[in-house]
Amino acid sequence: MSRRLRTVAAVAALALGTVTATVTTSAAAAAPTPAAPSDSAPLVTDIGIRPTGAASTTEVADIGARATAGVEYAVAERAGDWTAIWWLGQKAWFENPVSAPTAIPVTGSVVVPKAGRASVPVYGRAYPESSAYTGTGVPDQGVAPLVYTLKPGQKYVLADADVPTDFYRATTYDWSTPRDGTAIVGTTKYYEIWFGHRIAFVQAKDVQVH
Repeated sequence: MSRRLRTVAAVAALALGTVTATVTTSAAAAAPTPAAPSDSAPLVTDIGIRPTGAASTTEVADIGARATAGVEYAVAERAGDWTAIWWLGQKAWFENPVSAPTAIPVTGSVVVPKAGRASVPVYGRAYPESSAYTGTGVPDQGVAPLVYTLKPGQKYVLADADVPTDFYRATTYDWSTPRDGTAIVGTTKYYEIWFGHRIAFVQAKDVQVH
């Protein structure tokens, strides 16, 4: 077993095409993921944490390159005993030898960019479109993408195809503020995906489900 996986011994969950898998673990909850099929390679980057593109670390609070137990990932490539998964717009590798596999394949669906899309925005929340707030007195919360994108050739595991597009205003416990207790429901359809160390959302109009 590699130096990194001796430190954090996890079993990853994968997805290849319509085949997915789930991370499990016997010794810890996550495993670091290098940017190349080598134990000495730098870890993958997370531009949400390090906008400069610097490599992630194995520090406890650094989740930039940490494949977590129980999460499903889409397989990007295999090289010898190593498997790559799609991770925040890049390939993240971990050791997965046939003789002692560290990944459990399961069935599932993945999302990919629609044909012709150069990139697809990724969102941190599935909030309603601006028009849904009209006449409610509730401030528009906005819909702004994260710094990440989904590009052609990449795929991510679909976690939920039926995501509520809503916002519930609750600024006080007793609803003493005007419009507290108001639910805003939108019509924009989102998909929830497993994206790196977290869940994220993409709009259904931008992707296809395979």
